[in-house]
Amino acid sequence: MSTSRATVREQLAVLLNTALVGTSKPCQAVYDYQPATFNGQSPVVTVSSAGSMRTRFTMQGNRLTAYLYIHIFVLYADADSGWTESDAEDRLDLIEKTIEETLQTYRTHPSYWSNIAYSEPSQASSAEIGGDEYRVEVIPVVLECAA
Repeated sequence: MSTSRATVREQLAVLLNTALVGTSKPCQAVYDYQPATFNGQSPVVTVSSAGSMRTRFTMQGNRLTAYLYIHIFVLYADADSGWTESDAEDRLDLIEKTIEETLQTYRTHPSYWSNIAYSEPSQASSAEIGGDEYRVEVIPVVLECAA
């Protein structure tokens, strides 16, 4: 039976949800897919598929290298609530740090992956979604799994 990229994507989202969402935590939601709208939520993190490489590993089985994108979306500014551009930048940084710490904690996660790490530097930018401007950071990760 082969490992599903969906299984590791969904498990990573569960771990990030635990680390990022709740009282005194920096996010309002974590999704294991790219939603069409955030329904007014901010900040939001999404985990989505980026690609796969399946290779012969040993006589016992194959290896799945799964590539995922972790997206951080933070509302850029909101004059009505007093949320500023500086607040957005600080929150983006805090969420990225919390994600990195979570990946270190679960660098190996038996039954899911033998290693997880950034696959290249993250990239921060801005994007308009539903008429609102967001600070966005994309963190590409790679997971090594038995297939």
